[in-house]
Amino acid sequence: MRDRAQLLRAFLLMSVGGLATLLFVGVPVLGQLPKKELGIIPTGFPVRLEFFVALFFLIAGTAIIFAVGRRRPPGTPLTWGGVVPNEWLKWADNQLLWRPDRIWFAVSSKWPVIFTGTNAATEAAAGRGRIIVSFQSLRDIIAAGLYIVMLGAHVALWIAYQKRGRRPTAVAEVARTSTFGRPVVRRA
Repeated sequence: MRDRAQLLRAFLLMSVGGLATLLFVGVPVLGQLPKKELGIIPTGFPVRLEFFVALFFLIAGTAIIFAVGRRRPPGTPLTWGGVVPNEWLKWADNQLLWRPDRIWFAVSSKWPVIFTGTNAATEAAAGRGRIIVSFQSLRDIIAAGLYIVMLGAHVALWIAYQKRGRRPTAVAEVARTSTFGRPVVRRA
């Protein structure tokens, strides 16, 4: 049994090392290559390494919380923190250039066509009665989504953390007999 546990730890360590290498080496290298397609792998995209570092430490921190939580007695104080949405906003603003003047899509009452491009082109094509969604709005939607997902994950993790060490209680099987002591075939 001890050899199996050591093998599992070694496999987990190699998996974490491979994931860290992929995040910290593979993604930036692919981002710095000239823009073209390598099969299904895109290259030449802007890379914000801080976002990937924050995401990695978020996942690693969550794993550490569960590993330590199994050994900690209930009632011991614990803190939590994260910077993933902040790094997303910095990446979207600085390198992806998701500004309010870049239009993600616009829907016009003039034509049932979705326009993309700059503000001036959209205004010229769409006319009055249009709905315009900029890349900055998309950036904010993604940031809010990160906060919402993290809030839900935070609640789920605390529920799992509070339930640690509990064993499921066995449900006593209710004998289905009538008041006369005979087995009940169907419900009344």
